[in-house]
Amino acid sequence: MPGAVLPGCECASVPVSGSLMSRGVAPAAALAFLLSAPAINPIVVISTFVAFPGEPMMAVARFGASLVTAVIVGWIWLKWGRGEWLRVPSRRHIEGQARWQTFAAAATHDLLHAGGFLVVGGIAAAILNVAVPQQWLQTLAEHPALAILGLALLAVLLSICSEADAFVAASLTQFSLTARLAFLVVGPMVDLKLISLQAGTFGKSFMYRFAPTTFVVAVLMATLFGWWLL
Repeated sequence: MPGAVLPGCECASVPVSGSLMSRGVAPAAALAFLLSAPAINPIVVISTFVAFPGEPMMAVARFGASLVTAVIVGWIWLKWGRGEWLRVPSRRHIEGQARWQTFAAAATHDLLHAGGFLVVGGIAAAILNVAVPQQWLQTLAEHPALAILGLALLAVLLSICSEADAFVAASLTQFSLTARLAFLVVGPMVDLKLISLQAGTFGKSFMYRFAPTTFVVAVLMATLFGWWLL
């Protein structure tokens, strides 16, 4: 799977996956790439090893849970997804007469198109990042089942880049490793920036179905791999 070897943040994965679809790649495969690229690339795996020096299996569990989540969600879309739910970006209006012109036009289009939605999602994430009381985190940590769900939701709200989220998770020492794994698995796949970008790129009908499905599968896989490996 290219997502495992191509470093890229979650924000870039949305326009890239849209570009893949517009060039004929099956939507299920492009969506699996969208989820896997920011979650299991070498930079993320290495940063997780560094952030958890005494828990090397955390990086292994993160890689495994994220990979399985991407594959399962891709299979779900392949089985039950409908074409009318997904607005595939058109590339006809950005084609140039030469390859370099097409490249420049495509890069400019994706940057301007995604930038607006990224700003909206980033502003919302910044507000929530400051507004979450620390006492709430302590209360959640005292209940294992709620801690997993709570950190998964926190990952959605904080919208931290996948290359840096491992260090945030490592600082949440009041939580179990499994709960922190849920934070790491969910964050690169479902957060406010991604939800905003997906709605703008693929349409709201897609976002309303894809984001909740991904969240549920990611939480389940993080819980399973945490129980198995941690």
